[in-house]
Amino acid sequence: MRVRERKHPKLYWIDPGLVRAVKKQLGTVVAEERGVLLEGWVLTFLRSHAEEAELYDDIFYWAPAQARLTEVDFLLKRGRDFIAIEVKSQKRYSQSLLSGLRAIGDLPELVRRILVYGGTRRLRTSDDIEVWPVDTLVRAVERGRLWLQHSW
Repeated sequence: MRVRERKHPKLYWIDPGLVRAVKKQLGTVVAEERGVLLEGWVLTFLRSHAEEAELYDDIFYWAPAQARLTEVDFLLKRGRDFIAIEVKSQKRYSQSLLSGLRAIGDLPELVRRILVYGGTRRLRTSDDIEVWPVDTLVRAVERGRLWLQHSW
């Protein structure tokens, strides 16, 4: 599967608060910031558990060459297996949040696709994409269950 080279690689800040301070945005977090800040927080969380929990060997950002607006925020690789994680800050689930996870569905050795979102409802789509609130991701990682299929 080809991955498109971007002129500007995706940048994640270690501390979401730094992003706001650099931009001099010291007030309430606005809707436009939530997605980027949540993605940065999830990356920091995954990295903080990576070595001790042997969470992954490598972590990637995935964007196919043929689809300009399709992406997956995190593609974790452990051994030969992959987990795709898309992060959305929306509190309401909708099918439109799944385009990247659907596009990556044919990746060989993909064992799990997870949408992490700002809502409270867990579900599984008919094409086996798991939809998790943020706290479900936290629990799965902390309990060493991220790589176990159908573990929620």
